[in-house]
Amino acid sequence: MNSTLLRKVVGAEARIANCSLVFLCAAMLAVCCCTAVAQNLPASSVGSDTAPRKQPGVRATGYLPIGASDYISMIPPYPVSQSLADDADVAEVRQWQQTGDVRWKLAQADAQVSYERFAEAYGSAINTTATPLLVHLLDRVEANLSMVMGSAKIFYNRPRPYQRFQMNRVCGFDSAPVAETSPKSGNSYPSGHATFGWSVAMILAHVAPERAQVILARGREYGESRMVCGVHFPSDVHAGEILVSTVFGRIQDLPEFRRELGCAIQERAVAMKVSEKLEGECLTLKNELEPKAAASR
Repeated sequence: MNSTLLRKVVGAEARIANCSLVFLCAAMLAVCCCTAVAQNLPASSVGSDTAPRKQPGVRATGYLPIGASDYISMIPPYPVSQSLADDADVAEVRQWQQTGDVRWKLAQADAQVSYERFAEAYGSAINTTATPLLVHLLDRVEANLSMVMGSAKIFYNRPRPYQRFQMNRVCGFDSAPVAETSPKSGNSYPSGHATFGWSVAMILAHVAPERAQVILARGREYGESRMVCGVHFPSDVHAGEILVSTVFGRIQDLPEFRRELGCAIQERAVAMKVSEKLEGECLTLKNELEPKAAASR
């Protein structure tokens, strides 16, 4: 192998390794800081492919103002077609396509963008009836992420795997569609489902740090389902996870977010019978949310 080609190979391998390292660091950071965040909350507060709103008719307002998060500064461009990094992307999708029927059925189910897909890992139902404060928290984070992720999809305009190559099976289709000839556009990058799944996992892991490992594993599994489905490349999934980690890093110290995170933690403590009832501003917030929740049912 000549020196020029060797440098290209090493560079591509480094980019792939860096992408995996970012995900690993994000997961490790989430596990390590879940308990720390809860412990540092004020004592008074502790007790879609785009992700659609989880409460029909109710539009949540994000914690960050519109335009506060620039996707171009958060995620790199996707691998150039037919580059070594792109070849690795394609090879991994093809490998995920070989999974058995049990994993395929899970991937099909994971096509649903719903908090309830994480209920088992969380250990209880997640809805406006059982966990209104948690859903409110999740909705507000999703409001910020969906804007950033949607803009990034339009900007990068990446074709999906099944547009470029013949897949064995594709979620949402009775039979895998015929690959296009030299597709030029799509909405593959970043993955909306992976963005949604990793954000839900990050929040749930902070609310229930004792279940963080199970929750984060479920978050990663949810993103991997998109590769099983043949609708996303690994770099699409990783980009969604990076978006979440970056946006979360910007909101986690905001007083409003920390207050509402504390209320979700208090809500869980009541449900687990660790605390008797909601108190103070958390009770006030729940009462404010009840009419909106009723209107959305």
